[in-house]
Amino acid sequence: MARQAPDYTIAVLGRALDLLEALAKADTPLGATELARRVGTTKSAAYRILANLEARGYVAKEPVAARYVLGTHLAYLGQRSLSTIDLRQAARPSLEELHGRFQETVNLGVLDGEEVVYIDMVESPQGLRMAARVGARDCAHSTSLGKAILAFLPEPRRDRLLRGPLPARTDRTITDSAALRAELERIRAAGVAEDRGENEVGARCFGAPIFDHTGEPTAALSVSAPESRLGDTRSAEVAAALRAAADDVSRRLGGRTAGDADG
Repeated sequence: MARQAPDYTIAVLGRALDLLEALAKADTPLGATELARRVGTTKSAAYRILANLEARGYVAKEPVAARYVLGTHLAYLGQRSLSTIDLRQAARPSLEELHGRFQETVNLGVLDGEEVVYIDMVESPQGLRMAARVGARDCAHSTSLGKAILAFLPEPRRDRLLRGPLPARTDRTITDSAALRAELERIRAAGVAEDRGENEVGARCFGAPIFDHTGEPTAALSVSAPESRLGDTRSAEVAAALRAAADDVSRRLGGRTAGDADG
């Protein structure tokens, strides 16, 4: 007898999504009673869920009529999703060009809180290689991808991200906030970040920021390899090519370049 697949259904989450979809289909704002009727739940249950959605910005309530509409945070999430899709398309030629030139793993990552999320990559064909996987996460402060983005963030946002603890991934990880700030200033000057065994023992990685049309560092490209294959001469070549590639992606997105930020 075949084993039954596990049921991961979360009833309250499903009901919250039902309510959002009902609002999306409606031509006018809806009250809790009408929403409850449309999704097949009680008014009290609908009201509790709507209160939580309102607190997070996913719905908004009219102050007088107490009817609900979709919130602005959904627009933000939708824009982030579209931006990620556009980013992958814009960056893919540069990933493939860097991969073809150096035969090392090339990554594309975005910042999510205090972590970097890998959204695309082309793996090295060599047997010994450094590679994560799409959807994986790493600490921003210990990776070249993360440091490349952090270095060019507006100062207030960067300061907020650096207030928390900086966990050590290896004995080379920068865990002191003052030392990390100094490192980020060097990255701003160079336009390229380096991780030399800070996130993974034996790995050397270089990262360069990508800017969107608003001037924000929206992502970063990186080349990663075992330290044994990235000596100083080859590293200088990789860093220069990486910065040029990241600048090309920024231009495709209508953004500035790291050189523009220096000025």
